[in-house]
Amino acid sequence: VLAHEAPLPGGSGFWAERVLINADHAAACPPGLDAVHAAALPVNGLTALQALEKLDLSRGQRLLITNGGGGTGALAIQLAAAKGIEVTTTASATAAERLRGLGAMEVVDYHDPNWSTNVRGGFDAALIIADGTADTALPLVRDGGQLCSLTSDAPPEERGITSWDLYVEPNATQLVQLAEQAAAGTLKLTPEPLPLSEGPAAFTQVVAGRAGGKKIVLTPA
Repeated sequence: VLAHEAPLPGGSGFWAERVLINADHAAACPPGLDAVHAAALPVNGLTALQALEKLDLSRGQRLLITNGGGGTGALAIQLAAAKGIEVTTTASATAAERLRGLGAMEVVDYHDPNWSTNVRGGFDAALIIADGTADTALPLVRDGGQLCSLTSDAPPEERGITSWDLYVEPNATQLVQLAEQAAAGTLKLTPEPLPLSEGPAAFTQVVAGRAGGKKIVLTPA
């Protein structure tokens, strides 16, 4: 949670909703980061950052990300590229230009059932964000590499490859780091604000996988 203070009508003070959380779950929102972008950051941002920190890749190493067009994937691409990691990602063809602009070196169309044959293997690591892609990605990882799954389907380890499932944990320090990058414009977010009244329709859209890779943020008006 990135906390904002909101002015009361008439300028008579400030109000905030009360939420029961501990200190690891929240951080002050920096100037320059509006409420919509702040709301889109914590879960996707922390998941991407924690996965990359666990993988601990170095400049020049190669990373395969499945579903780079989604909220977590797009942030992972940016965070990895900023460290000099060479990113290949799967995504729709319509997202390819956007993801290259975020730092991906290669974008492969996941609609192609043979997409895995269209990329050069030997990746140092794979970050699995698309359901059902872990088993396909594993043969593309070099012996002794790593596979981190965010979809709870990490395959059994083989060829010395370390394989595990990762679940996001609250971390206020990391959230501050991400928020400052977003406020400075070095970490780009593309949330889609919708009025609260459209919540049920938005839920249906997300469950059906029709969010177009955008984080939907419901607003009071």
